[in-house]
Amino acid sequence: MFDSRGDDQQIVDGLHAFIDQEILPIQNRLKSHFEDQRLYYGEDGRESPLVTAARRDARQKAAQAGFYTMFCPEQFGGANLGMRLWYVCWESIFHRYGAPTTQLPYFVLSHFTSGPHEVWEHASEELRAEIMPRLSNGELQGCFGLSEPDAGSDSWMMRTRAVRDGDHWIINGSKQWTSWSPTADFVMVYAVTDPGMFSQKRGGITCFYVPTTTPGYRLESVVKMFGHVGGEEGILSFTDVRVPDTWRVGDVDRGFDLAMLGVRHGRLANAGRTIGLARWAMDKAIDYAKVRRAFGKAIAEHQTIQNYLAENTAKLYAARAMAVDCATKADEGRNVRTEASIVKLFCTRAAFEIIDACMQIHGGMGFANETRLYAAWIQARQCFVTEGTNEIQLRSIAQNLLKGRVDLSFA
Repeated sequence: MFDSRGDDQQIVDGLHAFIDQEILPIQNRLKSHFEDQRLYYGEDGRESPLVTAARRDARQKAAQAGFYTMFCPEQFGGANLGMRLWYVCWESIFHRYGAPTTQLPYFVLSHFTSGPHEVWEHASEELRAEIMPRLSNGELQGCFGLSEPDAGSDSWMMRTRAVRDGDHWIINGSKQWTSWSPTADFVMVYAVTDPGMFSQKRGGITCFYVPTTTPGYRLESVVKMFGHVGGEEGILSFTDVRVPDTWRVGDVDRGFDLAMLGVRHGRLANAGRTIGLARWAMDKAIDYAKVRRAFGKAIAEHQTIQNYLAENTAKLYAARAMAVDCATKADEGRNVRTEASIVKLFCTRAAFEIIDACMQIHGGMGFANETRLYAAWIQARQCFVTEGTNEIQLRSIAQNLLKGRVDLSFA
């Protein structure tokens, strides 16, 4: 495992060089699509087929170069690199390439909700043989179907059901806020399989692989946000969707445990994403403060602007130290579920405040399209909800604290 800072930096430098040489040219060929959402999305709200193809091309090039799966298990063609480097890579990507319109660099690392991940170790041999080669080489992209219209942060409100029928299962229900579903090749669907266990919150949820070409599956609509003409989230329905038991992932009734396997990855990735964006915004704010003049001098010389920058720097230092400590503990094999909640809560809040302050430093230009600060602000705000709302993180932290499960020692 690469856990020295020298090795980390070499990998990050190689990742940046690969993106600059192989990924940005793909994006530049579609510059108009990435800069104009009316071209980025089609009339149905889904992303343009040209954008979907570009993302697939980026994934496949990253897989060929060894970056896409470098955090995946070795049996899936990965290098099984550690969580600290996972965090560092996500932060570095968002710091270097900033907020949209630069999107393709964000797809060079596999995410647990859409690509190869340790969750697939729990799939049947038949399913792994069928899907893993094409998933690991970047050809296929999945999505994660857990949330529902009435079951968001509280998964125990889930209504989707799967009933055993011989060697098959029949799934009925709906999912919502399913990221990347409008263009997904398959859905990892979580459904109630034992209502008794489920009602007692002791399990009763099972995970299933469902290709989006399966009869009875339907993308009902694309969820559009922030005034955009399209979106990456979808509302899905399952009507008598029939799947073989070999498409079940993990043990029957233990699907919620399986879903939690990706939690620490997702929450640390969110921390890296938001802190990377905050650093990118800070770079822009510092540069702007040095050249923008008011009352006879650069605004960087005014105490108010210096206070903004100093407060931001303190928040960045604390957030990064917290995230790296959590990731290092994970690499040591320690249970960091609570720490991951703390990191997700603190880093997303800190990043949002930092980006907001950077917009204020820019004055009116902070709202202008050309600075793209608004796009970073939106992403940071979205992360208050993704991978478990910040309110759920507070609840989880408090419950574990009261049960004596919070370890505040440093790695």
